[in-house]
Amino acid sequence: MKTRIVQKALPFAAIVLAVAGAFAANISRTDVNSLADVNGRLPSTCAETSVICSDIFNPQMCTSGAQQLYKINASGTACPQALYKKVQ
Repeated sequence: MKTRIVQKALPFAAIVLAVAGAFAANISRTDVNSLADVNGRLPSTCAETSVICSDIFNPQMCTSGAQQLYKINASGTACPQALYKKVQ
């Protein structure tokens, strides 16, 4: 009786393990364009600077002098997203 249960449960367990492994190995990929190096912009005027910043989070903010730099939005009207210092 036990062997019959094991024979029926083993394929089911293998399928469950395979599906769980597929979801666990699925690495979420963000849009490459959203994680590109960009020139930082001043917060008050959104004027572009020559300082290269990154969208990838790290503890050091991207700055020009004492001012923190930001990324311009898709419509080109505001600079809401803070940028981070580019790490090599």
